[in-house]
Amino acid sequence: MKTNLPSYYSRLVEKAGEKLDELTLEESKRQTRGGKGLRKNKKKEGDEDKGIQVSRSLRSKKKCVTVVTGMKTFGIDLKKASKMFAQHFSCGSSVTGEDEIGIQGDVGEDIVDFITEKWPEVDEELIELIGDQKG
Repeated sequence: MKTNLPSYYSRLVEKAGEKLDELTLEESKRQTRGGKGLRKNKKKEGDEDKGIQVSRSLRSKKKCVTVVTGMKTFGIDLKKASKMFAQHFSCGSSVTGEDEIGIQGDVGEDIVDFITEKWPEVDEELIELIGDQKG
């Protein structure tokens, strides 16, 4: 282009130089991968409320899922706890969120006894049964 169209080339170089000067670092930042890039709010250690919530959410007409949240505040490994729940209650169990375990079936009443039996640092008063939850 420089040899065939020298006038266009010189104008192109001038325009590119002007645009390059206008470009700032803030404009060049962009998201690398993924969806909308939502940030998760991380709780500080002092802000955490120590307690475990047990709720039940309905999946379909007769199926339900028991959701346990707040076990991470006691330093309990969620993957190990999920596996223990699955073995003890003979059902499917998985870690569904950052501090959430989903257990297939209605095991709300039995899970309170199981948690206090397996992890003695958790008092029964710190476990809150919420009940039905729309999911």
